[in-house]
Amino acid sequence: MVALAATLVVVTFVSTRTADAASAQALDRAAHLVTVLLDGREQSLARAAAVFVQNPIFRSLVIGEHADDVRDQALEGAERTGATWAQIVNARAERLAKSDDPTAPRVSLAASALIARALGGEVATGFGASADSTLLQVVAVPIVVPSTNGEQTIGAFMAAQMIDSLLAAKVKEATATDVVFYVSDTSLAPRVSVSTLGASPSVQALVVRATGQQSPQPGDSVARFDVELNGAEFVGRSVVVRSAGGDPLGGFLALRARDAELAPFISLRRWIFLAGFLSLVLGAGIAYLVARSIAGPVLDIAAATRRAADGDYDADISFESTDEIGQLATAVRTMLADLREKRALVELLQSTPSATTARADTLTRTGGTAIEPGNVIANRYEIRSALGSGGAGVVFMAFDRELSEVVALKTLHPETIERDPTALERLKSEIRLARRIAHRGVVRTFDLGESDGTYFLTMEYVAGTPLSDLLARDGRLPVPAIFSIARQLARALEVAHEQGIIHRDIKPQNIMVQPDGTLKVMDFGIARLTTRVSAMTQVGMIVGTPAYMAPEQLLDGDVDARADLYSCGAVIYECITGRLPHDASNPVALIGRLMTGATVTPPREVVPTVPRALSALVMRLLSLDPATRTASASALHDELLAAEAER
Repeated sequence: MVALAATLVVVTFVSTRTADAASAQALDRAAHLVTVLLDGREQSLARAAAVFVQNPIFRSLVIGEHADDVRDQALEGAERTGATWAQIVNARAERLAKSDDPTAPRVSLAASALIARALGGEVATGFGASADSTLLQVVAVPIVVPSTNGEQTIGAFMAAQMIDSLLAAKVKEATATDVVFYVSDTSLAPRVSVSTLGASPSVQALVVRATGQQSPQPGDSVARFDVELNGAEFVGRSVVVRSAGGDPLGGFLALRARDAELAPFISLRRWIFLAGFLSLVLGAGIAYLVARSIAGPVLDIAAATRRAADGDYDADISFESTDEIGQLATAVRTMLADLREKRALVELLQSTPSATTARADTLTRTGGTAIEPGNVIANRYEIRSALGSGGAGVVFMAFDRELSEVVALKTLHPETIERDPTALERLKSEIRLARRIAHRGVVRTFDLGESDGTYFLTMEYVAGTPLSDLLARDGRLPVPAIFSIARQLARALEVAHEQGIIHRDIKPQNIMVQPDGTLKVMDFGIARLTTRVSAMTQVGMIVGTPAYMAPEQLLDGDVDARADLYSCGAVIYECITGRLPHDASNPVALIGRLMTGATVTPPREVVPTVPRALSALVMRLLSLDPATRTASASALHDELLAAEAER
């Protein structure tokens, strides 16, 4: 019952807000449509009037000021422009004729802002009112004739078009919104002019209430209001229209009935309540019957699980059934049997002495003593196993006794330091640089230490499979996997490059793929700042793996982030084709191929099923000229997304 009540409250709240939002949007559209229609009518009237006054005969008759002739021109002007009425004034702002009033007196209209602006040479527009109940759109255009000094304004032509029920009907048809146009009388009280709701006293009272909720502001003011009409609640927008002189003349209201907006939600709420009530009644009856049949077995299962939590896996569950409770009982029995078997296995393992072995080619020495599983380095790191070795040292899995967590421990061969005096400095640089990178795609570096003359680096231990192993096993990788690897690699390098760090040795061996598919970039041991430290890099010393290195890196030239992007291209190329971009037996041969301008076979020619966009992207990354490669790791990620979307 509480859930049903909460659902009804939420539905009521959401439906009310949704209805209000829908009403607001519809009202905005209606108000905008009215404004557009009014602007369109105004511009059309102004263009027609401007064309009419170009007639030389019309201008000559205005100059002559003959009453009958000018009156005929006013009638013709109203007909030609589609105006409700038209009038003509001379250069002194005196009315010469008015189309709907043949007896209109010859009075001065100089006080009219429209006439004043038209006699000043402008096309003037604005709103007007007639008889305190008719709202008009009015335009005034100058009547100009050539003269010795250029042009001379000899008068003005004014045309007025009444806002009628046709415009209101268009708005309601287009937006399902009622509209009421009103005129402000001499006392600024609003009077209904045109309305899709009729012109009853209640509509008049609605306009008074709606316009009374706002104060006229300079320019057009738009306000939201809530009113009641004949017992129904309405929400609306009110827009004020003004004369050419800026005085408020009236405006229009856009109205929507709140009940009409809420009707679908009220119906939905009623059905939810009915369905919820029936569900409660039916559910209560079923629950009572089911509870009687399952309470006993469930209590037995609960007791068995409590015993298992205490380490007693010998509880007996005798309940047998094919329903859900029976399946649960079977699952618990199976779980208890598994736990009993594991307990027996643990007891067996605990009673058997363990032995640890390690490969000879993955050992290093500390002060003449070989490091092997079981050793404790620096009185802190217990060596568990050797993970691999390289030219610079060995990587072990170790247990950090102080923090009680598994880490990777990378040593540096003592002979490497003796052979390369900069090795130790590079190792120190590695930890300084690596600590600046914090990203889930980069292996975290913890600390630098020394034990009996052997320097080591502790890093995050990553359980996974090197990309090189996947390539060695499968040759080529599926395209979806390639996109995943490439995009994650681009994101990891993006973070490093933002710190000014270049990896310099991107290759499959340094890319670890975890069981959940997450990629980790390892070994920033030869990374360098974008601005190279010359004291730490000897002339002619190649840092990196030649097969994946950019030409400028092989030739010991200036290296920036685009060198890593070249290496990315080489890795992706190998993932696609199962082979390296350049086939060379040694670094010298590789440099020779690059110096002679040897080209790379596009991946799509090797594997026709590879997406064309991906093949083209790889070829850009493998360009010999860094300037033609993708500009950044961030851009590479975006291009990979685009290429993936095209396949």
